[in-house]
Amino acid sequence: MHLVEKKRILIFSIILLAHCLFIYLGMDAARTLTKLLLVPILALFLFASAKNKMDTVNRLVYFGLLFSFLGDLLLIQYGDFFFLSGMLAFTGTHICNSIYFFKLNPVSISGGRAALLAAAILMIITIVVLGMLNPYLGIFQLPVIIYMLIISSMAILAANTASAPLLKHIALQCFIPGAALFVLSDGMLAMNKFLYHQPLLDIAVMLTYGGAQYFLVNGFMQIKSDKPYSPKQVNKII
Repeated sequence: MHLVEKKRILIFSIILLAHCLFIYLGMDAARTLTKLLLVPILALFLFASAKNKMDTVNRLVYFGLLFSFLGDLLLIQYGDFFFLSGMLAFTGTHICNSIYFFKLNPVSISGGRAALLAAAILMIITIVVLGMLNPYLGIFQLPVIIYMLIISSMAILAANTASAPLLKHIALQCFIPGAALFVLSDGMLAMNKFLYHQPLLDIAVMLTYGGAQYFLVNGFMQIKSDKPYSPKQVNKII
């Protein structure tokens, strides 16, 4: 592993683990500070890794991270308004990432096996989670359904990048784990808010969320172009 990558992992892990410790200890001010550092530090890593800065890494990625930061900022507040606003902000993240993944490798009938498998798995997860949460959602029923459809679309498009030969390694190592952890994190967040109400479950939510963001950004850093990399375009250089 490259020394720079080791340093990135170490710095991010320290902040994330410190945040989880502050959750456990009930130190709200420190918890808030460390949470709001997570996405900006990843954005800095991403910006520093791009030789041509905004030209090399698609602007959609930065907008996605900005929406994530706004979501983190809103979700540290209490109340249904802030929860709904935070959900809307993260919807922006998933839309940006979805468009980015589609630009990397447009969905095709011939090369969409990974996307179909992801769609089948996510359909089962969505049905199970909604079945458990539906009695408790109230006015959040429609927003939660829409959000689940959007994050599922993002995960499907992330899985679809594995069908491009030159993207397969990045997809398997970064995009698919990152998308899967995002789905898991948001699923646990919803279950905890509407069903379990266990403060310490926030630690699991944040560990999976932090992992999701790190995997995705690590993948973005490895992409050297924002042009499509479909199987028919294997001559593109990463």
